[in-house]
Amino acid sequence: MASVSTFSAVATREGKWWVVDVEGVGTTQGRTTAEAQEMAEDLVAAMKEIEPDKIVLDISFRLPADLVVVYEDARDKQRKAEEAQRTASAASRTLVRRVLAAGLSKRDAARVLGLSPQRISQLTAEPG
Repeated sequence: MASVSTFSAVATREGKWWVVDVEGVGTTQGRTTAEAQEMAEDLVAAMKEIEPDKIVLDISFRLPADLVVVYEDARDKQRKAEEAQRTASAASRTLVRRVLAAGLSKRDAARVLGLSPQRISQLTAEPG
């Protein structure tokens, strides 16, 4: 079995194109990420005389700097929202346990708290 050759590449957005610089091989471009990947693999195959199925291309797609800022802001907000959801779920579990410990049935707890009986069961179930 012939060995596989691995190449690294960086694709940056320039106008309507992804410009791909394949380390030690050359540069190509494509309109979409899939086309950029395909063109880079074809470039490697042609320049290095390697069968396409023997090439692994590790390609990193880079957004323009102004979009990176927006992307990082969105990711940060998503992480904060996920953490807030975990905190809210923990608080809800605590509340339901305390309401049940005070003597209310699961059905009554659901009605008083404005939750479904199924949600009460979910919140009282042991994790995992």
